[in-house]
This record gives sequence, C-alpha cells and structure tokens, in this order.
Amino acid sequence: MTQSVATIAESFRARTARSRELYEGGTSYTAGPAKGAYYYRPYPLTMDRGEGTRLWDVDGNAYLDCANHHTAQVLGHNHPRVMEAVYAQIPRGLAVGAPMGTEAPIAEEMCRRVDSLDRIRFVNSGTEATLHAIRLARGFTGKTKIAKFEGGYHGSHDPVEVSVAPPLAKAGPAHAPNSVPGAGGSSPSVADEVLILPYNDEEAVERLIVENRDDLACVIFDPKCGILRIRPEFAQAVRRITRENGVLLIFDEIVAFRTAPGGLQAVLGIDPDLTCFGKIVGGGFPVGAFGGRADLMDLLDSSKPGTGFSQSGTFSAHPLAMAAGLAMLQELTPEACDHLNRLGDRLTNGLKRMFARERIVAQAVNTGSVFSIYFGDHELRNYRDLAALDSSLVSPTFLALLEEGYFLGHTLGMCALSVPMTDSDIDGLIEATGRAIARAQAE
Repeated sequence: MTQSVATIAESFRARTARSRELYEGGTSYTAGPAKGAYYYRPYPLTMDRGEGTRLWDVDGNAYLDCANHHTAQVLGHNHPRVMEAVYAQIPRGLAVGAPMGTEAPIAEEMCRRVDSLDRIRFVNSGTEATLHAIRLARGFTGKTKIAKFEGGYHGSHDPVEVSVAPPLAKAGPAHAPNSVPGAGGSSPSVADEVLILPYNDEEAVERLIVENRDDLACVIFDPKCGILRIRPEFAQAVRRITRENGVLLIFDEIVAFRTAPGGLQAVLGIDPDLTCFGKIVGGGFPVGAFGGRADLMDLLDSSKPGTGFSQSGTFSAHPLAMAAGLAMLQELTPEACDHLNRLGDRLTNGLKRMFARERIVAQAVNTGSVFSIYFGDHELRNYRDLAALDSSLVSPTFLALLEEGYFLGHTLGMCALSVPMTDSDIDGLIEATGRAIARAQAE
C-alpha cells in the first residue's frame, strides 16, 4: 500500500467512526455485511437516510448518490409520488394473502410500454425472474441446456452463476469459452448445462449456437448496460441467430430498463421471446418480473389446468412494491428518460475531456444514465478486456470520492444517475473525480 493510499484510508476511518462501530458489531451475527455487494475495504458505510439525490451516513457526512442503490432508485430517494402511493397502501394492509388490486395496473403499464410483452408476472427479485424465465424456456422447448455470455450476471441461482467472473487461466479459448462454475455448492453437473458465449463476437456466437441448437433451450443475454459499449448490430445478430436456430432469447433488462420507456430492447430494435425486469420496477421495494410471448407465459396461468407449469411465492407481486412501482413508472416519462440519458452523456464526455487534460489513463463508459470508470486505455469489448484492467487505483479513488462528497459503486462500475440530478451535479462529479484520482496516484 502506497503512502497516499494509506492516508486516504486513514482519513476515511477518521470521518466514519460510527459506521465502523456498527459494521464490526453487526458482523458477529450476520456473517459479514448484510449483503455481499455492500462490502468494501476498510468497511462499508452505514447510511442514516436518503432524500432526493443525497445520502447521509450515520456520522453526518453527506454524499451525492451516484450508486443509486445498484441503479434501482431512478427517481432519487423519497420521491413524493412514490411515497404518496406507499402511504396510501399501508393502511389498507401490507400483505393479506389475496390480490389487492395493485397488480393489474402495473402489469398493464409494463405491457403497454414494452412491445414484446404480451403477459407479465411479478416475483421478488431479479434472481427469481431469471430462474423462472429459464425454467419456462426449458419446459416449453423440452431442451435442458442454456447459453449465457461470459461475464454476464443474472442473479444467484446455479446456471446463471457459471462464468460470471472466471479466472482467465480457466476460461479457455476466447472464441469458445469454458463453462466455469462460480459459486461454492453449485450442482456438480451445472457446468455441463451451460454453454458460454463470447460477448461481441457474432461469428463465434453463431457457430456455437448452431453446434448446440438441438440441446439449447435459450440464450439469456445481459447487454452489459453501462459496463461495456453496446453495439446494436451485435444485439440484432443475437436475435437473428437464436430465431433462425429455434432457440428462445431471454433479454435481461433488470438494469437496462431505465434507458427508455420501452427498455433497451426498444433502443436496440430487438424483440426477445422473454424479458426479465427488476430494480426500478419496484419503486425502491424488492421486486422482479418476467414476461413475453403469450404462448409461453400462458403456460403459467393456473386457471388453465394441466399445463404442468407454475410460479408463485408468498411475497410475489407484493402490494407495496406494486403501488410504488406503478408510481415510479408513471414518473419515468420519455422526457425523464431523455434527461437521464443526456446527463449520462454529459458525464462520460466530460470525464473523457478531463482524463485527456490531466493525462490520466482512464476511460468512462455509459449506457444512458448507467456508467462505469476504468483505468486503462485498451479497447473494452468483452469480459476478458475488463479482467485485464488495472484495478490498483479503484479503491483509493472510491474512498477519495467519498471525501469529496460523492458516493459511487465501490468498484466504480455500474454506477447510476437519478432524475433530480442537474448539470451542476454532473460537472461537480467530473472535477471531483479528477481530484480523487490525483490523490490516489500521489506518491
């Protein structure tokens, strides 16, 4: 650890004593932080409250929130319309073991917005959404194998945790990646059930799908929103290849749905067979959803006996999540999406100019309002390019940005902006990033 990195970490400790106390006290009982994604060194902040674009930690420090609860708080914190919907629902009942009339309006709104949705079902998380979509694809096609892209993340069930972040020594050839299990305790056969595709390589994708089409139920496609530059022609090629080979396409919009009213698929010009949603769709509450073609989704209709398919869950389509989610959707207008996308472009363009001015070897990528900052100057096309990046400046830059008053994702990847942000917020973040990197680089 360089002297500058040690100094930044020590300054963090000095400003966040209460966060440290709460973290260390809690880990005696929680096996680490409350959620694995919350952990970063030396310890995660504990937040006291959020309002609009800002967060305050338990030590009283304020931050512009550019982590956005893993992109989920697209309207910012405590948006009046969302809070009004929540407060109206609470007196009626939190969960009553029966529909409460909150489900149909949001289902109708989602199907209205997204052209590929004939039907939709709500679950509790993105993980559940991808699990049920894959199960439906396997049952419908009678095939057991699935395909996913190397580096793609779709939640935490066995098949989708294959090759999320495989060690490069085990990853195999770039044009035909190995299937590498990534979670301890996964089924011993899981690697054989998953075909791994290389991202941004149409020729290899077509060859692998053609070779495996007789066993392949579906391709689940993570477009790496805000992580890699998205080529529309690649997404369109994946849609063509799957259709020509009788393979279902599941599109993961769990992060990307904030890009446009109809989701990223509308921007890319594709029509997946099934789509998975989450994050912003719950208005800040736990949620997941999946939907698509009527002939697929109607197999889950329990009023039609004998289909052999089912999906349920005690808290699926929870009335608070449905009410908050509908309010969020109604506020996420085309104008709001345009505003977010413009802010995202302003940020990455400004960062690029700042990197050039300060001679910082770094780059910024965005898809609309979701963005990432990387240290390195080589082209980023796929997981292996990301894995080759220098990560030594990431943690000290993140900690230095906290001291500047900006809360990003601790990897500096898949960060996000919210609707209430202004040009002034973005310009402040650009200049603060330059100062933070300078501190991290100082000898």
